[in-house]
Amino acid sequence: PLAAPAELAAATDEIHTVNLAEQPPPVNPYKGLRAFQEADEADFFGRNKLVERLVALLREENPRFLAVTGPSGSGKSSVVQAGLMPALRKGAVPGSENWFYGTMTPGAQPFRQLQDALLRIAAQSPPDLEAQLRSGNDGLHEALRFILPGDSELLLVIDQFEEVFTLTGEVERAQFLQALAAAVKQPDSRLRLIVTLRADFYDRPLLHPELGELMRAHTEVILPLSAIELTQAVRAPAERVSLY
Repeated sequence: PLAAPAELAAATDEIHTVNLAEQPPPVNPYKGLRAFQEADEADFFGRNKLVERLVALLREENPRFLAVTGPSGSGKSSVVQAGLMPALRKGAVPGSENWFYGTMTPGAQPFRQLQDALLRIAAQSPPDLEAQLRSGNDGLHEALRFILPGDSELLLVIDQFEEVFTLTGEVERAQFLQALAAAVKQPDSRLRLIVTLRADFYDRPLLHPELGELMRAHTEVILPLSAIELTQAVRAPAERVSLY
């Protein structure tokens, strides 16, 4: 039988008493085309083995330089930012929980970008830090000795390292690469350097002998996700927010 008008009115009243504005908005755990950042660690899945391998390289060989290279879109930035750096901050490498951490992209003025990255972590800084960084091959090394307190160390991540070869002028490029290599190779170096580099630019650093030597000895190649890893990358973020 059809419901009486009073019953329909009561049902309608019940429907309208639900206040959708009070419901929490749904959480989207996916980043789309954006690279994962450190703050996205909780949603970063599928690269556990690669992160473990990078940590093992830093533990066993204890290099002060590591290049992470792979095709565009392979997840180089994400694995370093959302996988490796959080692990290091938690002490994955002995003493890494006490390191200072800085990130930058080179752009057209890499010394300016480096200055800005250092100022974000500096306990004290020279009056003109950029001029100090440009003052010969030891500029960066000497600047770090002034900036970092005690015997602390800096892990600097230079993301999209290929910008040095696409946006930076030839003279500044040579000075910048020389400063990086010199700072890493100093016997009392306080710099640990990780760069992410597109695979189609892998040959460019090799044209600079000192940096090329570091690249040859300490480069890790990113491979595509396996089927199991891809499943984890898709399913696990949804499970974390109860959408799966």
